[in-house]
Amino acid sequence: MAKIKNTLPITINWEGVHKREVYLDSQVKKYKWTIGVEVGVRFGQTLFYLLDNNPKLKMYAVDIDISQFFNNDVAKQYGDRLVVLSGDSSAQAENILEKVDFVFIDAGHSKKSVLKDIEAYRKIVKTTQGVLGHDIDYPSIQEALKISNIEYDVCPDNVWQQKN
Repeated sequence: MAKIKNTLPITINWEGVHKREVYLDSQVKKYKWTIGVEVGVRFGQTLFYLLDNNPKLKMYAVDIDISQFFNNDVAKQYGDRLVVLSGDSSAQAENILEKVDFVFIDAGHSKKSVLKDIEAYRKIVKTTQGVLGHDIDYPSIQEALKISNIEYDVCPDNVWQQKN
């Protein structure tokens, strides 16, 4: 899977730090989001930043290998604000039985994987601007968004966000 080495030009007005977790945090605050999903958590950098900076935020964390970020200390620290789902990313959407304010898609980066995640998760998101993802500099992700008829903005740190 080829990756373009340079980031794409940002298409939004942004003067903040160019880190995905900072941008997502700004959106959580702007839209007063209280329930989110991170699909593809890896080590939890974005997840923990959002939870630490938004005390009323509940997050679903979906990853095939939760051992990279989840343990008893994490469970104790975040309690019922963190729901961890282990397994295939698109299949786990069925285990979220409530509408969410946003989903951040950053699991498999193949066109097929991204298409499956978009299809699975945008059904449970309340509004279009709540559909976001990472690594828009990957051609496979650009293709998946085109096939899904998603118009998007390029945001800091290669984040994409569906336009209204």
